[in-house]
Amino acid sequence: MRVPYHGAVPGLLRSVWDEPRPPGGTGPGWRDWALVGVLIPTAVAEGLLRADVPLRYLAIALAVALIPSLLWRRSRPLLVVAIVFAACTLAPVLTGGAGLDLNVFGFVLLLVYALFRWGAGREIVLGSGLVVTKFAVGLPLGHLTWGELLAGTVVLSTTMALATTFRYRARARARELEQVQSLERERLARDLHDTVARPACALIAIADT
Repeated sequence: MRVPYHGAVPGLLRSVWDEPRPPGGTGPGWRDWALVGVLIPTAVAEGLLRADVPLRYLAIALAVALIPSLLWRRSRPLLVVAIVFAACTLAPVLTGGAGLDLNVFGFVLLLVYALFRWGAGREIVLGSGLVVTKFAVGLPLGHLTWGELLAGTVVLSTTMALATTFRYRARARARELEQVQSLERERLARDLHDTVARPACALIAIADT
């Protein structure tokens, strides 16, 4: 039997593009502020204490400026990815490859996770394009080696897969909860009907005698 593939890919892309945001993508909470409060001094300490950081003060300033984007990673996932990845793409170009050698910049993985966990479909597509652009610019300019590209691809792919898994697992749990609540409402309606109907029938029977 021949499977009709015509139109399947555009239909899949359209369904991804039209994917709505999942519920729960709220603004910053105390955990977000605590995370930022830990990462900023960590960035400063790393920049000052490591001896192999070129343009250390620029690196520190860039990290301190970008880390607060974590506060809005759930409510504005595409915006923070656009800002951070644009800065991470332009900084090496403008500084000859220097300025992004702090390990604390690993926080960008949290932004990618949030994009796939909380973003709408079109935000995920556009944000993924920005991530790919970062690698596409860094490789030919020598800011990335092929080994770094491979390692980064593996880490990012794992992060995206985890976010997608938790996204649809949460959706499945919400759907199950909605079904349970619907069944509970039906049961309560039946109980209420029985509670009201039985005395009414008894009264009618008495009145009819």
